[in-house]
Amino acid sequence: MKTAKDFLAQECANLGEVLAETLRFKYGLEGSGEFFAECSARLTFLKDEISKAAVSDHDHLQNLSALLAQLTDLVTRIERSSIGEYSWPFVEELKRIAVAICTEPTLTNPKTPPQIYVLAGGGLDAYAIHPELNRPSGSYRRIHTIVFPRTLKHFVLLHAILGHEVGHAMWRCSQHQSALKNILNQHLFRSGIFSDANATAAWLYSPDAPDRVKQMLGRLGQQFGVDQNNFFSSAASWHAWTEEILCDFIGLLTFGPSFVAAECNLLYAMDPAGSIPGSQHPPVGCRANYLLSGAELRGYMSGNITDVRTKSYVDTFWSHLKSKRQANPWFDVFTQQQIKDTADALADLLRPLPPALYVDPPESDLSLVLKQLEQIVPPVGSELDAQRSVTCKHIDFRHVLFAGWVIAASPPPKVSFAQVNRLCEHGIMQQRAVDLQIAHPA
Repeated sequence: MKTAKDFLAQECANLGEVLAETLRFKYGLEGSGEFFAECSARLTFLKDEISKAAVSDHDHLQNLSALLAQLTDLVTRIERSSIGEYSWPFVEELKRIAVAICTEPTLTNPKTPPQIYVLAGGGLDAYAIHPELNRPSGSYRRIHTIVFPRTLKHFVLLHAILGHEVGHAMWRCSQHQSALKNILNQHLFRSGIFSDANATAAWLYSPDAPDRVKQMLGRLGQQFGVDQNNFFSSAASWHAWTEEILCDFIGLLTFGPSFVAAECNLLYAMDPAGSIPGSQHPPVGCRANYLLSGAELRGYMSGNITDVRTKSYVDTFWSHLKSKRQANPWFDVFTQQQIKDTADALADLLRPLPPALYVDPPESDLSLVLKQLEQIVPPVGSELDAQRSVTCKHIDFRHVLFAGWVIAASPPPKVSFAQVNRLCEHGIMQQRAVDLQIAHPA
């Protein structure tokens, strides 16, 4: 009979075969070589540990079995990733932000970037990131896997919600976790509704809660015995709620207006009333309210736009987005001062990590890409001057997304939402060529 150690050794061999097969696939522009090297190093470490383990050391073998299962899950997950299954122009730009945020010190390199891979699957609720909680033994760097909905492959305007998912990776980054905890404790959770789980539960069960919330809480009480005293131990995780709130703020600071638009539209699509608390997330209406307040306090809504046509477009966009705000003050879980102080502190943290922090576009750039979208042309930093010579400029992909949302909100829509997304996707791709031209002029 084979021992547990024998089975684990065989599974290492099996995984080695699966890993070799991954070289057939293309993962982003860099291919599969770095992924293969990283996973091979981890597999070699596990092989060595299993080889040295005593047959009778059950605890150690159980731990190695769990590590092997985690590596297998990672390999098979990334095996489903293919450059043809997602919008690679957007992903390459997203990676630049994620790498800047998630680079951390290791024993071999004081600035070690993570490896980031993308896969597609599922529908509206599939946006996610699978950040490695800890850098495994035998590894060189962390691997983060980002998930796009397969049904929304080309909807780059909605992809801005991944700023939230990058926040989860940043939270788990050793370089920033302490600073993020301090920001939360000093500015957001020092007092008020989220000062602790008891205060949040008291707010949730307050007489001012919407009727839908009261009905849901009543059903939880009747069916499962959930009440105010045990809501965050039986029905939801308070710490998960607080992490989601942090990640919303990081999304706001990294993607700006397009993040607010993407999150409000996607979340309200799944909970139109915006009032139901989830096990891992606070109610959608609360999230919309503090994001809209944050956008206003960061000055996103008050850009100094002088061109009448551009200003009209932008004002219409913000008017449409402000309609997502919940009027019931129960949804306002933070004060304006808490929101401002938190956003400002996060901006200070992100500013030294370019291109992580979102900066408003110059009016000339915004007007250019809006004009191109009006003409059903991919928005890109390239135009003919008076001498009919091509002038090239860099335009941040997040400004393209913002312009796309602005055009999509304009009445009547000149093109469908799907068409705006495809135009913006192509614009982001073409901007790479424009940037290369600027860097290496003929």
